[in-house]
Amino acid sequence: MAGVASVVKPQITFGKFQNVDLRVARVLSAPIAENTRFPCRVIELDLGPLGKRVSVGQYALIGEDELVGANVVACVNLGEREMGPYVSQALVLGAPHPASPEGQAQAIPIVVAGDAVPGDAIY
Repeated sequence: MAGVASVVKPQITFGKFQNVDLRVARVLSAPIAENTRFPCRVIELDLGPLGKRVSVGQYALIGEDELVGANVVACVNLGEREMGPYVSQALVLGAPHPASPEGQAQAIPIVVAGDAVPGDAIY
């Protein structure tokens, strides 16, 4: 899957980009999801004053022990999305995992320094 996004997407305005709400989120748990089309994790996120949210994503190639406690970048204003029997309330941003099997989008999460505060804006 690496290199898939080699074509640049159309340009947007800075104002449109400002509508995307990116936040620091601390991973509280990340068990493997059951009954999803592709291997996924159900990632519980602490967003500080914004509360807790769940993100379901293709991070199955990353160990839960590596994820828990990490500060990741999450988009929190995309609305809810059904992922198999789960509801994803946020999108953890990531880059393609080099070992992702063909046809999957396994990822490596974008991490923020450990002293970043959950809920803080990313800009």
